[in-house]
Amino acid sequence: MSEFDRKIITDAITRMLARREHSFNEIVRKLKQKGMPTEDFIGILEEFRTADIQSDARFAESRARALYLKGKGPRTIKLDLQQYGVDEYCAHQALEEIDADWFESAKTVKIKKFGEFYETDYAARQKQKQFLQYRGFYQEHIDYAVSSD
Repeated sequence: MSEFDRKIITDAITRMLARREHSFNEIVRKLKQKGMPTEDFIGILEEFRTADIQSDARFAESRARALYLKGKGPRTIKLDLQQYGVDEYCAHQALEEIDADWFESAKTVKIKKFGEFYETDYAARQKQKQFLQYRGFYQEHIDYAVSSD
């Protein structure tokens, strides 16, 4: 690989990471889409990882926090991080780092969508539960959010 090719790859990775955190797999996918051969950029990307310029842990925490603030539950966040190629350990650590109160988050999401009132109608409560399940909350969070307490 020529010095010119190395500079192009380094610049591409640097531009990506300057905008926001990216997972390792996400950068690989984007560089492949640009038509760069894997064997050319994988070593350079490993150098970025070794120098802690690229970090899956930082990406996972950043992404998890953003999704939490959007009202997503832990199940959705874990699945989202898996799609970006973040391993199970990093995903778990990211959820621990953001120090989220999933019960209150579920209740806030429910109130924003359906209001503060306790629903006595079975069908309406099921609709609320399905919505929270769709958002990625676990059953105990959902039960807390739709309870009359």
